[in-house]
Amino acid sequence: MKQATKILVLAFLLSMSSGWALASEPESPFPYVEEQGQGLEAGQKQEQGQGAGLENDVRLVPVESAATRNVVNAPKPSSFKTGFSFGTYGRVGFSTDFKGAGGKSTNMVSHAPRLLEGSYAELDFGYGLALQDGFAVRVLATTAFFDEFFHFTGDAVQAIALRNLYAEAEGFTKTNLKLWVGSRMYRGDDIYLLDWWPMDSLNTLGGGLSWENNMFKAQIHAGVNRLKDGNSFRRISVPATFGADTITIMERQRMIASGKFTWFGHNLTENLSMKVSVYGEFHRLPDGKLRYSDDLDGYFQEFALKQDPTLAAHLPADLGGVVGTQVGFWGFGPYSHVNIFARFAWGLAAYGEWGVPWGISLERTSAGAKDFVLAASANWENRHFGIMAATFGRLFIDADENRYDLDDYWEGATVVRPAWFITDHFHLGAELSHQWKKPSGLGQDDTLLNPHIVQMSLLPSLSLNRGMYQRPQFRFVYTASWLNSDARAMFPRFDHRRDQKWQHYLGLQVEWWLNSASYP
Repeated sequence: MKQATKILVLAFLLSMSSGWALASEPESPFPYVEEQGQGLEAGQKQEQGQGAGLENDVRLVPVESAATRNVVNAPKPSSFKTGFSFGTYGRVGFSTDFKGAGGKSTNMVSHAPRLLEGSYAELDFGYGLALQDGFAVRVLATTAFFDEFFHFTGDAVQAIALRNLYAEAEGFTKTNLKLWVGSRMYRGDDIYLLDWWPMDSLNTLGGGLSWENNMFKAQIHAGVNRLKDGNSFRRISVPATFGADTITIMERQRMIASGKFTWFGHNLTENLSMKVSVYGEFHRLPDGKLRYSDDLDGYFQEFALKQDPTLAAHLPADLGGVVGTQVGFWGFGPYSHVNIFARFAWGLAAYGEWGVPWGISLERTSAGAKDFVLAASANWENRHFGIMAATFGRLFIDADENRYDLDDYWEGATVVRPAWFITDHFHLGAELSHQWKKPSGLGQDDTLLNPHIVQMSLLPSLSLNRGMYQRPQFRFVYTASWLNSDARAMFPRFDHRRDQKWQHYLGLQVEWWLNSASYP
């Protein structure tokens, strides 16, 4: 009896242990169905250890349902998340020149050190929507607020621009293709110390496509802009049935197309990655008719045109383009990088996206204008120290045949900003910069100008954390600027700065960027 009892207890324990073992196995994500064994060939059965006569055996095989098919073939997660997003960039400050007025910038080149720039802010508002099938879309609006604030005008009207207002979609193909339409700041890498995007920086009303993977990125875009000036857009008042009406007599939209291709070399060595980009733009302004009016007297006199109210001068179509390249390195330290840029623009594009050509050719076009830029930026930092640097050189030649005027020139700037991270939040920085310009023409005193400006700044600051790019940053700024006689001669006559070899700036500033959406 005792032996039978032991056998029963042992059998019970074995059955329970088998149940526990089955219960502890993870469940398959797939449901199972019964399948007859006759689907297996004899040779396959023997390889699997199955003997003859198993044709009618039943085995369990996984099948895909609609839900499990979505899990297995799920698309790549979208970069656009469902929900509301907010971001902002801004800089605000006040200053004095020690003489009762606000501190003045002494910059003279086209892309000077940003330290003495005025206030500016952007607010980004966006909403994203991502579906389970991989399709996703986001809408982004960026409002920009420009200097001056009403504190210095007494007028509550603020200069505001809508820098971004576009929608972008992805996931509508099996590739990483994206489509966007609207108004967009469309640009690449910047040089922070100069507040400048030296190769690609557009803000048109248009649309574009982009595609990328781990090694390559391709972007194309086309858009338009139109300036509200007499060269692109003119409206006049005419008699109407009741009173007067306004009609458009000339409208010239500038068309801009761009393309960019980038190769990424990730982890070429243990602490080094690189990328190479090539870039191009095409600009076209259609022809138009410029009708005579009193405000165009100077134009008609310059080209010896008769000032006849019935005269309509033909404005020929204008063209231009840009080619550029960038080589970048990173990975050799936290937030460390080196970027080198080269850019050549000709014709209409030499004057910039929004520029109205001056010094035009005898054919009244910008043909012959050239703009060549070489630029570089770098940053290196560790836990205790950091150093940031930037430099550029630029040659600009306008479209007229006179090569000895002030409109043709070389210019450049070099900036170095070291910093000591005393604690996580208290940093001591300094900045040294040099600006130079070499015009081809004579100055007001019929002499060749060779202006130079040197700026020396002290920047104790309170930052979010250790690092050169940590923001928000509150900083105290003192800058002493030295201007040689040729630099002072570039100020207008009777400007008191013409007599000041040293000029001073003292101010408090704050700068921030939080989830900013200013980049494509």
